[in-house]
Parts: sequence; structure tokens; C-alpha cells
Amino acid sequence: MEYIVWVPALLGLFAFLSIGELKARINRLEDQLSSMKGSPAHAEKTALKKLLDDCVNKNVELEFRGDQYDGDLSVPGNTCTVLAVDEEWVFVRIVTRKEEKEKLFRLSQISGVKGIG
Repeated sequence: MEYIVWVPALLGLFAFLSIGELKARINRLEDQLSSMKGSPAHAEKTALKKLLDDCVNKNVELEFRGDQYDGDLSVPGNTCTVLAVDEEWVFVRIVTRKEEKEKLFRLSQISGVKGIG
């Protein structure tokens, strides 16, 4: 009778691990799609790159896709300055109350940009 309790627990664990693997596959496929020229994702990424190029050395607020957010940028009062942009990456400086950090983000993680100053 004890096996009746363990069977659903093992099935739940298997389902949880499968979902994690599927999410990783989806992220890899989205990255491949965004690198394909002529695709809508590539056009969106190109437009975002041009927008971020105009924001170099300016304070901005980055909006992230889904659950791909940054803990430092989600705190109100923290500012983000765009330092450099290339075809795949955005290099930013984040100023918090205690310190300054420099971080790298993939363009595919970012869904939008709001200009602050």
C-alpha cells in the first residue's frame, strides 16, 4: 500500500524535470530563430539593437521577456546605463544604493526599452 503514495510523487518529479528540459529546448530554438535573417524575430532584434544603439551612455529601463528578468533591475530606484551594444549582447552598468555593477544581457532576453534620461 505504501507504493500508492510513491507512484504519484515519482510521476510528478518526472513531469517537473520534463518541463525544465522542454523550456531549455524552447529557449534554444528561439535563439536560433532570432538569428535567422528574414524572420520576424530577426527584424525585431535588429530594431531593438538600433534602439539600444541610440541609448548608449543614457539611463534606460529594460523590459525583459517572461521570467527572464534581472533582480538588480527589478528594484525601484536602480538605474541602468547602456555602455555598449553588438549583434547579440547589451553591456550595461547598474547603479544600486550600495554598489555599481556591470552586466551583460542577450538581446533575445529584452523585450523593450523605456528612456529615462
